[in-house]
Amino acid sequence: MSSKLAPDPAEGARQLLRELNVQVIPIQPREIAEQLQIVVWEREMESQYDGCLMRVGDTWGILLNNLIQSQARKNFTIAHELGHYYLEGGQTERQIPAADGKDRVAEFVPQHRCQREDLRGFDSHRLEEQRANQFAVELLMPAPIFRADAADLPKIGLSAIDALAAKYSTSLTSTAIRYTRLSPHVCAIVLSEKGQIKYFAYSDRFRQNSDCYLSKNNPLHPDSVADLLAKGRLKDAKRSRRKVPLSYWCSTQSDQALIEQSRRLPRMNQVLSFLWLPDSP
Repeated sequence: MSSKLAPDPAEGARQLLRELNVQVIPIQPREIAEQLQIVVWEREMESQYDGCLMRVGDTWGILLNNLIQSQARKNFTIAHELGHYYLEGGQTERQIPAADGKDRVAEFVPQHRCQREDLRGFDSHRLEEQRANQFAVELLMPAPIFRADAADLPKIGLSAIDALAAKYSTSLTSTAIRYTRLSPHVCAIVLSEKGQIKYFAYSDRFRQNSDCYLSKNNPLHPDSVADLLAKGRLKDAKRSRRKVPLSYWCSTQSDQALIEQSRRLPRMNQVLSFLWLPDSP
């Protein structure tokens, strides 16, 4: 690996893919770790932690919480820890190596212990975790290839996101965020919980539209698809996509019609919503 650290996380991921000549989708972060001689192993950790970057002397390792069942989540965790290694590894030379003759794995010194909240794609509160997430996203879903694959899909919304998540071996939520942020359309992805907007991400054109303004912790409109799903008032999945007024979601007086497509995430007790203004110039 190049000794020069890339200041930009996305450029760092692209640089690593070029250096290792990785071109096949889905990207296999475990294989990338092996090429970098980073040991990856799984062991039970406290439930709030997904992964940990560790080192002893010149040896590096990535520890995964073996309670993680989803392969997509494992992939993202490894890619996230690779981000810490690639972007910040040169800043940790002050660590003291383990004494010779001891169990070197047991002596690994944690560099980053990453909680589940740190690996959420809607951005951690900590800058170093945001940077590792940005690196992981670009590593697993390189923008030029991902954008082209998204453009080739006939439908816009959750069905396209499903197809891309399967192709890239990434989670529905992280794929939805990537899809939305790279989209040429006026669209947003919203994660709601307990009847409130918890997180959101949007395309550049959504951000530039003065009528499109989402607010965290705002209550869901009682007639939105998301709220109907959350309260169990809508059972038919085919009806989870419909036109609703833009004002159901955004602080605006505009009566423009918005296409909302929502899906319950039962395991997390959350609802994921894709919002799209199809007639925007």
